[in-house]
Amino acid sequence: MMLFSTLNRLPSVIFTWQSEPFYILMIFKKHYCLICKYTICLFLVGILLFCSNTAYSAEKNSSISTIDKYTDNSPELALLKQAKSLKYKDKKQSTALANEALLLSQNNKNHRLSAHSHYLLGELARDSKDIEQSLYHFLEATILYKKINENKRLISSSVDYATMLILARRYDEANKILDELLPLAEKSKQDLSIALILITKGAGYYEKKHYNDAIEQYSQALKYLKADDKIVQRHLGETYKNLAQSYKRLRNREKTAFFYRKALDVFTALQDKKLMARTLNTLAEAERYLENYVVALEYSVRGLEIHEQIEDPAGRAKALIGAGIIYRNIGQYEKSLTAIYEAYLYFTKIKDFSSMGKASNQMGLIYTRLKQFGQARSFYQFTIDLPEEQIETKTLASALRELAVIDLNDEKYQSAHVMAKKAYKIYQKENDYLKGSTSARIIGNIYRAQQENSQAIAYYRESLAQAIKGGNELYQIKAQTPLAALLSDMNSDEAVSLLKKSLELSTKINTKYQTLYAYRELRKLEKRRGNIAESLGYAENEIALSKVIQDEREEEELVLAKANLYSHKMEEELKSLKKKVRLDQLQLLKKNTEIEIAAQARIISELELTKNKYASVALASLLVICLLAVLFIYKRFVDSNKRNKELDYLAARDPLTNCYNRRILFDFMNRDFVDTTRLSEYCILMVDIDHFKEVNDSYGHSTGDSVLSAVANILQNSVRQNDIVARFGGEEFCIVLPGAPKEQAMDIAENIRQKVEASSFNNISVTCSFGVASIKFNAKTPSELIEQADIALFKSKSLGRNQVSLWEKTFKPKN
Repeated sequence: MMLFSTLNRLPSVIFTWQSEPFYILMIFKKHYCLICKYTICLFLVGILLFCSNTAYSAEKNSSISTIDKYTDNSPELALLKQAKSLKYKDKKQSTALANEALLLSQNNKNHRLSAHSHYLLGELARDSKDIEQSLYHFLEATILYKKINENKRLISSSVDYATMLILARRYDEANKILDELLPLAEKSKQDLSIALILITKGAGYYEKKHYNDAIEQYSQALKYLKADDKIVQRHLGETYKNLAQSYKRLRNREKTAFFYRKALDVFTALQDKKLMARTLNTLAEAERYLENYVVALEYSVRGLEIHEQIEDPAGRAKALIGAGIIYRNIGQYEKSLTAIYEAYLYFTKIKDFSSMGKASNQMGLIYTRLKQFGQARSFYQFTIDLPEEQIETKTLASALRELAVIDLNDEKYQSAHVMAKKAYKIYQKENDYLKGSTSARIIGNIYRAQQENSQAIAYYRESLAQAIKGGNELYQIKAQTPLAALLSDMNSDEAVSLLKKSLELSTKINTKYQTLYAYRELRKLEKRRGNIAESLGYAENEIALSKVIQDEREEEELVLAKANLYSHKMEEELKSLKKKVRLDQLQLLKKNTEIEIAAQARIISELELTKNKYASVALASLLVICLLAVLFIYKRFVDSNKRNKELDYLAARDPLTNCYNRRILFDFMNRDFVDTTRLSEYCILMVDIDHFKEVNDSYGHSTGDSVLSAVANILQNSVRQNDIVARFGGEEFCIVLPGAPKEQAMDIAENIRQKVEASSFNNISVTCSFGVASIKFNAKTPSELIEQADIALFKSKSLGRNQVSLWEKTFKPKN
């Protein structure tokens, strides 16, 4: 600004057009701002060139550090970071990189990075549903974190280890670990860690179906989830959901709805729309069980509205099923079918047979309500025809049970028997006493329809026994009443006793229809026994209760009418809301257009101020130079990364076969043999191509190399993900099988042998001999184990080649 002011004070007379220097000075004064911009651009170019030189130097240093494993650049850390970045994109590559990071960190005695690598490998194995590998890595991470006194990570890895033990159904081991962990977390005063331990204990009890114990653990965890940060609040919401699910299993509908509402409040505060939508769906289900249909419908519609805004097709499909059930209960069958059929189409698209079966059953129930039994039958039959191993047994049992009822009504007694008994067997196997009680009662109804009363009585008694085991008084009543009706002619005293018990229970739980049925049967029975006064008393009670039921039915119809009205209102509001959203979008588009027009006007105004075309060209040139410099640096950076990856790969691989080289093989095995006490199962295979020298002599080394590479490809494609295939030398390979017992190792070797024997390589057939050795044979070092496998290989060759031999003490060593 000082320079500009000075120029303004210069006498204007000196700026003449006859003098070139004076002309330049005038231009400088006029375009002072542009000159400042040029200066800044030149400065930026200088910085970029300096950065380019620095990047090039860093590239050189990085290349050197790739080869030298023991520099300060910590290549194991870089590998681990790369592995983490690929965790969700490419699990196989992530696993390979994490294993390499683990090997390097162990060689460098970097316990912290070794622990991190084990932890990542545990997560990857867990995501791949490899429980044993996940358990191994989480345990190793836990041991290392304990060794370096990282208590927070120790607790985290221990909790993950316990979680995997629960998945493996090793509940007692998991509980023991968590009990030992709890005092450490309490001593460290880590509230979240304490909560996670208690939550995991609760999960263990939940899986064991000890729901009251699970509730106790979850309730204790709530005391430690008080912080306001998002992680703690998310765990709080999940814990409320776990409590709701536990109460759901105990059929405590009020508590279920209460805790789902608590979870919804938390997820709403977090603005987690996916969890909000899914919780609204489960809350709608809870309210439906409480017969609060208006409230249930409101939650369901809200959930579906949120699902329209997010990408969660599976959650939306489940919400549609829930909405369909609510619509069915309030008599809106067309809407119910529309919702459930839409969900069914999604499940069909992704080939989710289990959910397809559930949706098909729901459509069957709708047609049953509509008394269109032919249509209902087709949907139940569809569920039954699905692959049995891919649907839940209770879904199959439901279809069988409902089809049995339809066949009973159609007087197809033989088919009804088959279906009902299949369902009954499933419920017995699952220890589902209440549904078992229902199925037994259906079988009793079938026998009664066939007038086989003794068989019917036996199954009604079984239905009653199942209901008592399940602790459900309503199911007891439903079994007792038809049982009493059949016993009325055989044993009237027992029949009266059963009916009075039904009357007592139905009054207790306030189920008026069952009370009415009991009054009716008692009236008939007492009349047949000649007890006219008692029969009249029951008749009066029956008439009075019928009036009450009629009044309640009218109220229920009013409730259903209100629910239908509310449904219509919600639909209209939804249409109005969608219309408003469209208008808002148009308004937003209009404002954005106005902003763009204003921006364009501003650009035009700025362009009008810039009249010197030479200055504009210079500025554009400088900007192009800057852009080129940035692109140059970026290209060098990408090339550097690519070169580093290639160097890493080449340093570990045999160039001909793409197998690991001998050095890497011994690195892996030395790592595994650090503590042989933890190697419960561990095998290696030594593989040698038979008469390979004859191939080279007959066809040339180029063809021999092709055969060698093709055999190596078969070896690598025939082993498990974590197994290691290395070229040991010449035509000899070594395969490491961590965690494999000798029987499995023999199977793998035999499988490879058969594949090689069955293959042809450029019309050349070769075979391989195999030697198998196991850690169970007391090898203390990798060299000893390899020597045992080599002796076994020699045995295969001495037996005529193309064989698999397992090392034995009786084998003589090679001469």
